[in-house]
Amino acid sequence: MRVLVTGGTGFIGSHAVPALQRNGHTVRVLARDPARVPAVLEPLGTKVDEIASGDMCDASAVRAALVHCDAVVHCAAEIGVGGGRGPTGTSNVDGAHAVIGSAVELGLDPVVYTSSITVHLPATDPVITPDSALAEPLSTYGAQKASIDAFVQELQERGAPVTTLVLSGVYGPVSPHIDGSFAALLGALDAGMLAPDSGLGVVDVRDVARVIACCMELGRGPRRYLVTGNFVTWEQWTAVLSEAAGRTVPFTEVSPQDMIDLGRRFDEMRDEGREGLPPLSVEAAIVMASGRPADDSATLRELGLTYRPTLETFRDTLDWLRETGHLDGEGRQGSRDHTP
Repeated sequence: MRVLVTGGTGFIGSHAVPALQRNGHTVRVLARDPARVPAVLEPLGTKVDEIASGDMCDASAVRAALVHCDAVVHCAAEIGVGGGRGPTGTSNVDGAHAVIGSAVELGLDPVVYTSSITVHLPATDPVITPDSALAEPLSTYGAQKASIDAFVQELQERGAPVTTLVLSGVYGPVSPHIDGSFAALLGALDAGMLAPDSGLGVVDVRDVARVIACCMELGRGPRRYLVTGNFVTWEQWTAVLSEAAGRTVPFTEVSPQDMIDLGRRFDEMRDEGREGLPPLSVEAAIVMASGRPADDSATLRELGLTYRPTLETFRDTLDWLRETGHLDGEGRQGSRDHTP
């Protein structure tokens, strides 16, 4: 197949490119800045087959990029849960309508969309399943993702061959930017971890890429897969990080409300011009405080996959951060700005 990938210069999208190529697909990347694509993919040992210039919100550019494509993987998004304010505009929603809507209209099959576990948080079910209802979102990012999921579900109910991948916390080595999960790791290594009585599913970006590649099958119809990895409490998350780093990373128990209040205060301080603050925002705090287990056994069973252990993911991530100068030999933050 010829597959259009949006977000190919991002963390998940860049890993999806070589995974698709290994399965024999031709990959075209939609990028606002085509010149960035080779530099982003080089550390992953690959070159993209084709590049289309354009923004995901530009419907005409999207439709031009979809010409002669058989399938699409929509990974592009403004991320809003780490290091500061969440996305303030409507680009995530607009981009999803342009990419997914156009792909369905043009008859592409499959259309794969990477969603987020935030669409189910806060959850009413003790364990989140593929049938769990969308939650009333408590954050800007969550609201945007929930709106997109509702749009996608409408298409799926009409039989559109859209596959939704609901992702939890994605970690792993090699990234074109250091934010999100990387900011959480670096922040914890520097200053310790705040641990509310909740947790997070940790999934390796390389495993997410394998899932995406496995979804490239014609005629499977609408599907919804949870891809949430290995669930750990925040205390366990900190313990695994300590083992991966070879030193103790301290953690402090906090209540969910205190966590959210602290994230809100950090946002206010950023608005006041303060720098050097921990990578905690109200968006991140809401997700951290409301996380709970998810049952993605059906995903692994249907696709014939297994997950890497969380310790392996964290070790490989820290090794890459050291190799690229973001961590020193003692596991402290370096100064290199890695932004191709």
